[in-house]
Amino acid sequence: LDFAGSGVVHVTGGTAALLASIVLGPRKGRFYDERTGDPLSQPNEIPGHSASLQVLGTFILWFAWYGFNPGSVQSLRGAGASVGALAAVTTTLSAAA
Repeated sequence: LDFAGSGVVHVTGGTAALLASIVLGPRKGRFYDERTGDPLSQPNEIPGHSASLQVLGTFILWFAWYGFNPGSVQSLRGAGASVGALAAVTTTLSAAA
């Protein structure tokens, strides 16, 4: 069952990401020397970025899922209440995965 059109959303996003990675190619200086263009014997390491911004982005995305997942039920009255509650609990537990 495709709940709230998630199949279309994820296929569209995946296709766009694949095409963008093909067009952009690898990062400059990662696999080839920037000056000569010759392949490197070992890929250059790319240092990590801000861990605090990674955590902040994770929490923002997780918080937004609470609006999207239970909100996709479109009604929190009657039978929709139990489905919305289940979606909220699943969203909470998914953070532990």
